[in-house]
This record gives sequence, structure tokens and C-alpha cells, in this order.
Amino acid sequence: MTALIMPRSLRRGAAAPSSGVVAATASWRAGHSSGGTGHHSAAAPTPSRPVTARASALRLTRRGRLLLIGLPFVAGAAALLVVAAVFLLPATVNASTDPVGSPVTRSVTVQADQSLWEIAVAADPQRDTREVMSDIAELNGLSSPQLSAGQVLEVPAH
Repeated sequence: MTALIMPRSLRRGAAAPSSGVVAATASWRAGHSSGGTGHHSAAAPTPSRPVTARASALRLTRRGRLLLIGLPFVAGAAALLVVAAVFLLPATVNASTDPVGSPVTRSVTVQADQSLWEIAVAADPQRDTREVMSDIAELNGLSSPQLSAGQVLEVPAH
């Protein structure tokens, strides 16, 4: 970073014209580029050619241009994909008033001298009886295989 050093004559004066500041800057640059000490006399020498102050233009690098153009483009493409997904993809949940299929369980009343094994075999003869017994115990909250006559059990429907 370059510091701007103004001669004392300009610092003490009331309002220096802008050309004096430009001349002082040019003089300072000339003194430092030629290996001078950087100390100036009271009067700043005038440069051999006039130095004009020009405003620096905003210059974007290739990466900056890519970011400036590419970022909104990518954001717009993402938004377009979201909108397309919302409107073009089919709904995954369909509301229906159709009745639900057959019931999952049915009620059975325990007869005298009937065991849980017999009820499980009658409930689903194709499955392993031990699995059906486990399902019946889980459905009814049974802690033991002991049943009493007249007890109502929920058994899996097949």
C-alpha cells in the first residue's frame, strides 16, 4: 500500500488546488522511483508531463464474471427443478372412501377343556402353530397359556 505524503507547504496552506495534490503525488513517486531520499523542498517541482487523476474502473476477473453470471443461473435452475417436481410428479397419497379389506383379527370364545394350541391350529392351519400361539398371546396380553371357559380371544384371521 502506498502512502501519500504531502509537502509542508501544501499542508500549511489553506486550500490547495487539486492540481497541487496531483503534482505533489507525482513528485513523491518520482523521488521514490529514482532512488531519492523522499525528502522534498518547500516548493514541489512540476512534472514534465501533466498527471491526471482518473477514476479506477471496476474490473472483474474471469472467476468474478463466472460467479456473477453463474450463481444466479444455478439458483434459478434449482428453483425450476423444485417447481417442476411439485407440479409434475404424481401424488403418493390417495384419499379414498372405499371400505378397508377384511378384518385382521376375529373374536373366538374359549370352550370348556379347549387349549391355546387347539385355538391356534383352528385359527391358521397353514402356519406354524407356535407362531400363531405367540400372536394370540400378544394380541390378548396373555402371560400364560392357561385359558378359562367363556374367555373371548382375538385371533389372527387367515
